[in-house]
Amino acid sequence: MDSPENQQPQRPKYPVSPGDIVRVILATLLVLVAGFTVVALLTVSGVLTGGKPPTPEHLEEWTKNGISSLPLALKVMAMVVQAALIVPVLLFLRNHKLSPYIFLRIRPVPLSLLFYSVVVGFAIAVIGDEISRLVGLVLPMPEDMFEGLARALRLNSWADVLTMGVTVALLAPVVEELIFRGFFQRYFEATRGVTSGVLAASALFAAYHFNLYWMIPILLMATVMGAMAWRAESVLPSVTVHATNNVLGLVTANVWAAGDPAWYTFKGHVNPWIILLAIVLLIVALRRFFSTAEMKGLGGHGPRGDSGGHLDTKA
Repeated sequence: MDSPENQQPQRPKYPVSPGDIVRVILATLLVLVAGFTVVALLTVSGVLTGGKPPTPEHLEEWTKNGISSLPLALKVMAMVVQAALIVPVLLFLRNHKLSPYIFLRIRPVPLSLLFYSVVVGFAIAVIGDEISRLVGLVLPMPEDMFEGLARALRLNSWADVLTMGVTVALLAPVVEELIFRGFFQRYFEATRGVTSGVLAASALFAAYHFNLYWMIPILLMATVMGAMAWRAESVLPSVTVHATNNVLGLVTANVWAAGDPAWYTFKGHVNPWIILLAIVLLIVALRRFFSTAEMKGLGGHGPRGDSGGHLDTKA
């Protein structure tokens, strides 16, 4: 038998259980469904539409013209629902006296890592666009659904920019990364290892978006963001990648609303030279990101990382 001095100290048990994860997932879904239900009821009753219930003509206009035609109160409520998704996680951490800075990975990182994250965001957006086009050859998105998504991203006023624009470009990336790359991925890393943890959190993230047609590019982006969050032990890089991708989506939906520019596409696909450049940028930026994080002594260093070990778990 090993002497006491030769025995390895046991890793502290991770203070989040599988049951806790299930309860948080269900609570988050409940907030999402309840939020949209409340918005629908307030809209039908006229509370969000100036005191008058919307007519069929209103509904047709909203469907045709997208968010620019929605009442301001509706846009604000969409922001509230998006922000409220973090509430179940925050309540869980508070009730269990767990530090949100640790369990949501809220830590500063060097500016160089954020720069590389922006480059990764650009590259992933381009590669994801081409993947979506390839998937469309096998599983084409219905035209009305595609046009509806495009209209939803068009910003025609400052009210649109300050509500839906901020929601898509800033609020959604922050909230979703805290939940998926922070809370959920950290749990899966600590209990299943880094690779399984990143993939499990990425699968949850893709399922949350409810879009079968974009499943593969979403999984790709989520996996890259998960690896970056683990390596830096911070959600700031993944928030930056996520925000960059969403901002590019907003820009293209508004600047290129009439169609893709000739220099970007080739026979209905992203220009091969642009794809090649995006792949090179992605590889170089990720290599620089990981080497810089290692040089700075950030994040996990082994097959299981350091998640769950030696944690100050108190808030």
